[in-house]
Amino acid sequence: MELPQYTLKPHINSMLAPWIMKLLGLSILFYGGIFAVVKVGMLSGIDSIPPTINLFIVAVLITAVASQVVIYHVKFGKYRYLFFTDRIEYQAKKTITFRFLDFQEATLKQGAFNKMFNTGTLVLSKDFKVGPIPDAKQMKGYLEQLVKYYRYSRGKARVVAAAQPAQAQQPAQR
Repeated sequence: MELPQYTLKPHINSMLAPWIMKLLGLSILFYGGIFAVVKVGMLSGIDSIPPTINLFIVAVLITAVASQVVIYHVKFGKYRYLFFTDRIEYQAKKTITFRFLDFQEATLKQGAFNKMFNTGTLVLSKDFKVGPIPDAKQMKGYLEQLVKYYRYSRGKARVVAAAQPAQAQQPAQR
């Protein structure tokens, strides 16, 4: 079994931030829905949400958001990129492989959350991205050197393979 040259974990907080924002937004909508139902109920005689019920709803929403953050943190903590001499493997729910034969260029992308956490995403193809990772500029240089070495060693292997049949045809001289 081949061992990876380098192992890299994505930056978890940068991955969590969009999920947290979505969950908070949904929680606010949920609470707004309850508030609207109570306002409609006020027309039929209910004055307001009792403080204990209000506190209970907020506690349930905070608990739901916190539990989802923990679940996502554990889930994203298992993700990793394995850099081999001829490919990159992304291990998540399923393993995705990017071969250096398909490499054209690496483009560095930084969204709002990436800038906030000082991370970046390397786009290698439309189907394969490495990120969000810390020190993305350094990682881009490392990746380009790895691809350059792969192409050099692959070209050197072709030259050696092409030279071997020519040497086999020549008789050994003494």
